Amino acid sequence: MNFLSFDLSMEQEFEIQKVKQEVQGMSREQALELLLEVSKTLMIKDNLIRDLMKRARI
Repeated sequence: MNFLSFDLSMEQEFEIQKVKQEVQGMSREQALELLLEVSKTLMIKDNLIRDLMKRARI
């Protein structure tokens, strides 16, 4: 696996298609709630990575 590649793996592409199908059946409010939850999760992930990088420098 090339760790310098930012392309999605085949598994990730499959997961995107699954999410796309699920979202099509949601109301606008449900989709907005999902978007906010995913955004929050990505922010937490960013914070975790930042913290791990700081600790690795010590």
